[in-house]
Amino acid sequence: MNKIARLNAALQGENVDRPPFSFWYHFGLQHAKSERVAQTHLEFFQAYDLDFLKVMNDYPCPESDNQEELFEVSDWKKLKVFLGDESGFGKQLKALELIGQELADKAYFVETIFSPWTTARKLSDKETLIELKNNHPELLLEIMEKIALSLANYAEKAINTGAAGIFLSLSGANPNVMTYQEYERFARPFDLMILERIKTKTKFNILHIHGDQIYFNELLDYPVQAINWSHYYAKPSLSQARQQYKGCLLGGINEKLFGHTTISAVKKEINETLKELGTQNLIIAPGCSIETDSPQKQLRSVKEALES
Repeated sequence: MNKIARLNAALQGENVDRPPFSFWYHFGLQHAKSERVAQTHLEFFQAYDLDFLKVMNDYPCPESDNQEELFEVSDWKKLKVFLGDESGFGKQLKALELIGQELADKAYFVETIFSPWTTARKLSDKETLIELKNNHPELLLEIMEKIALSLANYAEKAINTGAAGIFLSLSGANPNVMTYQEYERFARPFDLMILERIKTKTKFNILHIHGDQIYFNELLDYPVQAINWSHYYAKPSLSQARQQYKGCLLGGINEKLFGHTTISAVKKEINETLKELGTQNLIIAPGCSIETDSPQKQLRSVKEALES
Protein backbone atom coordinates (compact mmCIF):
# COMPACT_ATOMS: atom_id res chain seq x y z
CA MET A 1 0.00 0.00 0.00
CA ASN A 2 1.14 3.55 -0.56
CA LYS A 3 0.92 6.03 2.30
CA ILE A 4 -2.42 7.58 1.32
CA ALA A 5 -4.12 4.24 0.68
CA ARG A 6 -2.80 2.85 3.97
CA LEU A 7 -4.04 5.84 5.94
CA ASN A 8 -7.43 5.85 4.22
CA ALA A 9 -7.85 2.17 5.01
CA ALA A 10 -6.96 2.76 8.66
CA LEU A 11 -9.46 5.61 8.94
CA GLN A 12 -12.20 3.49 7.37
CA GLY A 13 -11.52 0.42 9.50
CA GLU A 14 -10.38 -1.67 6.54
CA ASN A 15 -7.51 -4.15 6.26
CA VAL A 16 -4.01 -2.68 5.98
CA ASP A 17 -0.68 -4.18 5.02
CA ARG A 18 0.53 -2.69 8.30
CA PRO A 19 -0.82 0.08 10.53
CA PRO A 20 0.32 3.57 9.49
CA PHE A 21 2.50 5.51 11.90
CA SER A 22 3.81 8.97 12.64
CA PHE A 23 5.38 10.96 15.46
CA TRP A 24 6.25 14.60 16.02
CA TYR A 25 8.25 16.99 18.14
CA HIS A 26 8.83 20.73 18.39
CA PHE A 27 11.61 21.96 16.13
CA GLY A 28 11.99 25.35 17.86
CA LEU A 29 11.68 27.28 14.59
CA GLN A 30 9.25 29.99 15.66
CA HIS A 31 11.97 32.53 14.80
CA ALA A 32 12.69 31.05 11.35
CA LYS A 33 11.46 31.83 7.85
CA SER A 34 8.64 29.82 6.34
CA GLU A 35 10.97 28.13 3.87
CA ARG A 36 13.13 26.74 6.65
CA VAL A 37 10.09 25.53 8.60
CA ALA A 38 8.82 23.69 5.53
CA GLN A 39 12.21 22.20 4.69
CA THR A 40 12.73 20.96 8.26
CA HIS A 41 9.34 19.25 8.33
CA LEU A 42 9.90 17.61 4.96
CA GLU A 43 13.37 16.40 5.92
CA PHE A 44 11.94 14.94 9.13
CA PHE A 45 9.14 13.23 7.19
CA GLN A 46 11.56 11.75 4.69
CA ALA A 47 14.21 10.72 7.23
CA TYR A 48 11.82 8.44 9.10
CA ASP A 49 9.50 7.56 6.20
CA LEU A 50 6.39 8.63 8.12
CA ASP A 51 2.95 7.70 6.81
CA PHE A 52 1.63 11.22 7.42
CA LEU A 53 3.09 14.50 8.60
CA LYS A 54 1.77 16.45 11.56
CA VAL A 55 2.96 20.00 10.98
CA MET A 56 3.98 21.78 14.17
CA ASN A 57 2.63 25.30 14.60
CA ASP A 58 4.98 27.36 16.75
CA TYR A 59 4.64 30.83 15.23
CA PRO A 60 2.98 33.29 17.63
CA CYS A 61 -0.63 34.29 17.03
CA PRO A 62 -1.30 37.71 15.50
CA GLU A 63 -1.84 40.53 17.97
CA SER A 64 -4.41 43.30 17.89
CA ASP A 65 -3.30 46.91 17.53
CA ASN A 66 -1.73 48.34 20.68
CA GLN A 67 -1.88 44.91 22.34
CA GLU A 68 1.18 44.50 24.53
CA GLU A 69 -0.26 41.95 26.94
CA LEU A 70 -3.60 40.38 27.79
CA PHE A 71 -4.17 40.34 31.51
CA GLU A 72 -6.60 43.12 32.43
CA VAL A 73 -10.22 43.34 31.31
CA SER A 74 -9.38 46.45 29.29
CA ASP A 75 -6.61 44.51 27.49
CA TRP A 76 -8.97 41.75 26.39
CA LYS A 77 -11.49 44.23 25.02
CA LYS A 78 -8.91 45.22 22.37
CA LEU A 79 -8.90 41.72 20.91
CA LYS A 80 -10.16 41.52 17.33
CA VAL A 81 -11.09 38.85 14.80
CA PHE A 82 -8.35 38.07 12.27
CA LEU A 83 -8.82 37.05 8.65
CA GLY A 84 -6.42 34.13 9.08
CA ASP A 85 -3.37 35.23 7.08
CA GLU A 86 -1.84 37.93 9.27
CA SER A 87 1.57 37.78 10.94
CA GLY A 88 2.31 34.27 12.29
CA PHE A 89 -0.72 32.88 10.49
CA GLY A 90 0.69 34.07 7.18
CA LYS A 91 4.15 32.65 7.85
CA GLN A 92 2.71 29.26 8.73
CA LEU A 93 0.47 29.28 5.65
CA LYS A 94 3.51 29.85 3.45
CA ALA A 95 5.21 26.84 5.06
CA LEU A 96 2.07 24.76 4.52
CA GLU A 97 1.94 25.75 0.86
CA LEU A 98 5.52 24.53 0.35
CA ILE A 99 4.82 21.30 2.22
CA GLY A 100 1.65 20.79 0.20
CA GLN A 101 3.51 21.19 -3.07
CA GLU A 102 6.00 18.51 -2.06
CA LEU A 103 3.57 15.99 -0.54
CA ALA A 104 0.74 16.31 -3.07
CA ASP A 105 -0.46 12.81 -4.05
CA LYS A 106 2.30 11.29 -1.88
CA ALA A 107 1.06 11.60 1.71
CA TYR A 108 -1.37 13.47 3.92
CA PHE A 109 -0.30 16.28 6.20
CA VAL A 110 -2.33 17.88 8.96
CA GLU A 111 -1.95 21.32 10.48
CA THR A 112 -1.80 21.78 14.24
CA ILE A 113 -4.37 24.19 15.60
CA PHE A 114 -4.67 24.94 19.29
CA SER A 115 -8.19 25.27 20.63
CA PRO A 116 -9.59 28.71 21.45
CA TRP A 117 -9.08 28.08 25.17
CA THR A 118 -5.49 26.95 24.60
CA THR A 119 -4.83 29.92 22.32
CA ALA A 120 -6.19 32.33 24.92
CA ARG A 121 -3.93 30.74 27.52
CA LYS A 122 -0.95 31.21 25.20
CA LEU A 123 -1.88 34.88 24.78
CA SER A 124 -2.14 35.32 28.55
CA ASP A 125 -2.02 32.61 31.23
CA LYS A 126 -4.23 30.01 32.90
CA GLU A 127 -4.82 32.06 36.06
CA THR A 128 -6.09 35.06 34.08
CA LEU A 129 -8.56 32.89 32.16
CA ILE A 130 -9.82 31.27 35.36
CA GLU A 131 -10.35 34.74 36.83
CA LEU A 132 -12.30 35.79 33.74
CA LYS A 133 -14.36 32.60 33.87
CA ASN A 134 -15.27 33.18 37.50
CA ASN A 135 -15.78 36.95 37.50
CA HIS A 136 -16.33 38.07 33.90
CA PRO A 137 -18.04 35.13 32.16
CA GLU A 138 -19.74 37.19 29.44
CA LEU A 139 -16.46 38.82 28.48
CA LEU A 140 -14.80 35.41 28.34
CA LEU A 141 -17.52 34.19 25.98
CA GLU A 142 -16.84 37.19 23.71
CA ILE A 143 -13.11 36.44 23.81
CA MET A 144 -13.65 32.77 22.95
CA GLU A 145 -15.87 33.66 20.02
CA LYS A 146 -13.36 36.14 18.58
CA ILE A 147 -10.51 33.66 18.88
CA ALA A 148 -12.61 30.84 17.44
CA LEU A 149 -13.58 32.94 14.42
CA SER A 150 -9.93 33.84 13.83
CA LEU A 151 -8.88 30.20 14.10
CA ALA A 152 -11.72 29.06 11.83
CA ASN A 153 -10.63 31.62 9.23
CA TYR A 154 -7.07 30.34 9.54
CA ALA A 155 -8.08 26.66 9.44
CA GLU A 156 -9.99 27.21 6.22
CA LYS A 157 -6.93 28.79 4.60
CA ALA A 158 -4.72 25.97 5.90
CA ILE A 159 -6.95 23.38 4.25
CA ASN A 160 -6.72 25.34 1.00
CA THR A 161 -2.93 24.76 1.00
CA GLY A 162 -3.57 21.02 0.60
CA ALA A 163 -3.73 19.91 4.24
CA ALA A 164 -5.90 16.82 4.69
CA GLY A 165 -7.20 18.16 7.98
CA ILE A 166 -6.21 19.62 11.33
CA PHE A 167 -4.81 18.33 14.59
CA LEU A 168 -7.01 20.20 17.08
CA SER A 169 -5.24 20.31 20.44
CA LEU A 170 -7.39 20.88 23.54
CA SER A 171 -5.81 21.77 26.88
CA GLY A 172 -8.97 22.81 28.73
CA ALA A 173 -10.90 19.51 28.53
CA ASN A 174 -9.58 18.64 31.93
CA PRO A 175 -11.25 18.61 35.38
CA ASN A 176 -8.17 20.34 36.81
CA VAL A 177 -9.00 23.33 34.60
CA MET A 178 -12.81 23.43 34.66
CA THR A 179 -15.86 21.28 35.20
CA TYR A 180 -17.43 19.72 32.14
CA GLN A 181 -20.45 21.99 32.58
CA GLU A 182 -18.05 24.93 32.31
CA TYR A 183 -16.35 23.32 29.32
CA GLU A 184 -19.74 23.06 27.62
CA ARG A 185 -20.17 26.78 28.04
CA PHE A 186 -16.70 28.26 27.60
CA ALA A 187 -14.88 25.84 25.29
CA ARG A 188 -16.87 23.18 23.45
CA PRO A 189 -18.96 25.53 21.25
CA PHE A 190 -15.81 27.30 20.12
CA ASP A 191 -13.92 24.08 19.36
CA LEU A 192 -16.85 23.08 17.19
CA MET A 193 -16.89 26.42 15.35
CA ILE A 194 -13.49 25.52 13.90
CA LEU A 195 -14.34 21.91 13.07
CA GLU A 196 -17.72 22.77 11.55
CA ARG A 197 -16.11 25.36 9.27
CA ILE A 198 -13.84 22.78 7.63
CA LYS A 199 -15.56 19.41 8.05
CA THR A 200 -16.85 19.19 4.47
CA LYS A 201 -13.38 19.98 3.07
CA THR A 202 -11.27 17.56 5.10
CA LYS A 203 -10.44 13.84 5.17
CA PHE A 204 -8.35 13.54 8.30
CA ASN A 205 -9.10 15.62 11.39
CA ILE A 206 -7.52 14.53 14.66
CA LEU A 207 -8.76 15.51 18.12
CA HIS A 208 -5.92 15.68 20.65
CA ILE A 209 -7.12 15.85 24.26
CA HIS A 210 -4.21 17.08 26.33
CA GLY A 211 -3.60 16.35 30.00
CA ASP A 212 -3.20 13.62 32.61
CA GLN A 213 -6.92 13.81 33.34
CA ILE A 214 -9.31 14.40 30.47
CA TYR A 215 -12.92 14.46 29.37
CA PHE A 216 -13.08 11.64 26.84
CA ASN A 217 -16.59 10.21 26.43
CA GLU A 218 -18.02 13.72 26.42
CA LEU A 219 -16.06 14.64 23.27
CA LEU A 220 -16.64 11.54 21.15
CA ASP A 221 -19.22 13.32 19.01
CA TYR A 222 -16.72 15.89 17.71
CA PRO A 223 -16.62 15.71 13.87
CA VAL A 224 -13.15 14.16 13.56
CA GLN A 225 -11.79 10.94 12.09
CA ALA A 226 -9.32 10.09 14.86
CA ILE A 227 -8.59 10.76 18.54
CA ASN A 228 -5.25 11.06 20.31
CA TRP A 229 -4.39 11.46 24.02
CA SER A 230 -1.68 10.40 26.48
CA HIS A 231 -3.24 7.01 27.07
CA TYR A 232 -0.31 5.76 29.16
CA TYR A 233 -1.02 8.49 31.70
CA ALA A 234 -4.69 9.45 31.29
CA LYS A 235 -7.75 7.22 31.22
CA PRO A 236 -9.08 5.54 29.19
CA SER A 237 -6.53 3.01 28.02
CA LEU A 238 -6.46 2.21 24.33
CA SER A 239 -8.39 -1.02 24.87
CA GLN A 240 -11.04 0.79 26.93
CA ALA A 241 -11.29 3.49 24.29
CA ARG A 242 -11.84 0.86 21.61
CA GLN A 243 -15.04 -0.14 23.40
CA GLN A 244 -16.25 3.47 23.53
CA TYR A 245 -15.08 4.91 20.21
CA LYS A 246 -15.48 3.26 16.83
CA GLY A 247 -13.32 5.71 14.91
CA CYS A 248 -9.56 5.61 14.49
CA LEU A 249 -7.25 5.67 17.52
CA LEU A 250 -3.77 7.20 17.51
CA GLY A 251 -1.50 5.64 20.10
CA GLY A 252 0.87 2.87 21.09
CA ILE A 253 3.97 4.95 21.86
CA ASN A 254 4.77 6.21 25.35
CA GLU A 255 5.91 9.74 24.55
CA LYS A 256 7.44 10.45 27.96
CA LEU A 257 9.71 7.39 27.94
CA PHE A 258 10.38 7.16 24.21
CA GLY A 259 13.64 9.11 24.16
CA HIS A 260 15.05 7.37 27.25
CA THR A 261 14.26 3.72 26.70
CA THR A 262 15.57 0.89 24.55
CA ILE A 263 14.70 -0.08 21.00
CA SER A 264 13.45 -3.45 22.27
CA ALA A 265 11.14 -1.66 24.71
CA VAL A 266 9.71 0.53 21.93
CA LYS A 267 9.09 -2.52 19.76
CA LYS A 268 7.51 -4.36 22.69
CA GLU A 269 5.09 -1.47 23.28
CA ILE A 270 4.04 -1.48 19.64
CA ASN A 271 3.68 -5.27 19.50
CA GLU A 272 1.55 -5.27 22.65
CA THR A 273 -0.66 -2.56 21.16
CA LEU A 274 -1.17 -4.57 17.98
CA LYS A 275 -1.88 -7.73 19.95
CA GLU A 276 -4.42 -5.90 22.09
CA LEU A 277 -6.18 -3.88 19.39
CA GLY A 278 -5.47 -5.58 16.09
CA THR A 279 -4.44 -3.61 13.03
CA GLN A 280 -7.69 -1.92 12.00
CA ASN A 281 -8.80 1.59 12.95
CA LEU A 282 -5.35 2.20 14.43
CA ILE A 283 -2.47 4.58 13.74
CA ILE A 284 0.69 4.04 15.75
CA ALA A 285 1.68 7.38 17.30
CA PRO A 286 2.75 8.96 20.58
CA GLY A 287 0.16 10.32 22.99
CA CYS A 288 1.73 13.77 22.66
CA SER A 289 4.95 15.30 21.34
CA ILE A 290 8.06 13.21 21.89
CA GLU A 291 11.24 14.83 23.15
CA THR A 292 13.22 16.72 20.54
CA ASP A 293 16.46 14.93 21.44
CA SER A 294 15.00 11.45 20.92
CA PRO A 295 17.73 9.28 19.34
CA GLN A 296 17.47 8.54 15.64
CA LYS A 297 17.69 4.80 16.29
CA GLN A 298 14.58 5.05 18.49
CA LEU A 299 12.72 6.96 15.80
CA ARG A 300 13.64 4.43 13.13
CA SER A 301 12.64 1.53 15.35
CA VAL A 302 8.93 2.37 15.02
CA LYS A 303 8.75 1.48 11.35
CA GLU A 304 11.03 -1.51 11.93
CA ALA A 305 8.61 -2.86 14.55
CA LEU A 306 5.63 -2.48 12.23
CA GLU A 307 7.35 -4.07 9.27
CA SER A 308 8.53 -7.05 11.31
